[in-house]
Amino acid sequence: MRKNIISILTTLLAGTLLFTACDKKEADPNEKDAVARISVVDEKGKPQGGVPILIYDEAGYEKFQKDRNTEPKGFTLTLPNGTVNIRLPYQEWFSTGNRQVTFVIREETDPDNYRIWAIGRTVKAGSRIQVEFKLDRTPAAPNEPVGTLLDLFDENNGQTLFGNAVYLDAEHNLVGADRYSFVDAGAVAGLEALGMLKLDGFKDKIPAQLQHGYFVCKDISLMEFPSGKWAMAVASEYAKIHIAEWITRDEKIVGAKLRYSLQKLEDGDLPKWGEVYNVKLAGERNVTIPLPATASDTECAPRGDAALNFSYAADHVTVRITDPAAAIGKEYRFAIRSGACYTEAKLKISE
Repeated sequence: MRKNIISILTTLLAGTLLFTACDKKEADPNEKDAVARISVVDEKGKPQGGVPILIYDEAGYEKFQKDRNTEPKGFTLTLPNGTVNIRLPYQEWFSTGNRQVTFVIREETDPDNYRIWAIGRTVKAGSRIQVEFKLDRTPAAPNEPVGTLLDLFDENNGQTLFGNAVYLDAEHNLVGADRYSFVDAGAVAGLEALGMLKLDGFKDKIPAQLQHGYFVCKDISLMEFPSGKWAMAVASEYAKIHIAEWITRDEKIVGAKLRYSLQKLEDGDLPKWGEVYNVKLAGERNVTIPLPATASDTECAPRGDAALNFSYAADHVTVRITDPAAAIGKEYRFAIRSGACYTEAKLKISE
């Protein structure tokens, strides 16, 4: 275990020297550079020197959430007193405007045993910001909560972004910024209690409530069906989050500690996305498609102006082309929903 830790730190130290050298070569400090003062203490408040700090931009942190080995844009180590100042050069960071910068501490002894702390800040050119880490290294209990812990500060206190878009507004609502929607699953013990994805009553802005669990969905992956029910495209990613506790300063709520996990929607035994069913021009012009054996709530919907008719049975749906202008080579797209997920397929007319 000790050899693993030394190997990790040696690699990171090599990166530090490279980063420092590049920093000096690119530009001298100027008033448009931003400076972050980072402090790290343990659960007892003792300063932690020699702690690697990984620094990510928006795109880098999005990749890091999927792969914790993603290379950072910057890197530094805390000094023996547990603090360090890091300069973010204007030309490298702010030539296009304000940036979302995420500071990450990752500690691991092997691929299956690691902890991550992340703090995000919206940083302006020439600004001076404080980034304060408190590392709780208390040995994990058997019922250690699942998921990655994230400090989500509200828009008046740094405005941490989750998924490069989701944030807490001043009234402590979760806001999707026209990209994400939320489903409140109610009070739950943790992420593991959220269960399967639900899309009932999703909203693009929803109150953040203590000990509540939420599903976070990308709007672009959602589709409404004729019944009024919504579903998410198979293989789409979504997040489960749980509001564990509030973050307070001077007895005022400034954010929330949340745990999250990223999920990928399974296909639920639906046809593969883009499946093509060939239908002969002569005859009934229909095809029978099996439905999931466990499905109790399924329906189909044409895409665009596709002239299709759907007839349902207990374990299948029959799709028939009703287009009077049907011709060889013509295609008709449609969607099939099973519960909260859907896929897309098409009929193609052949000879």
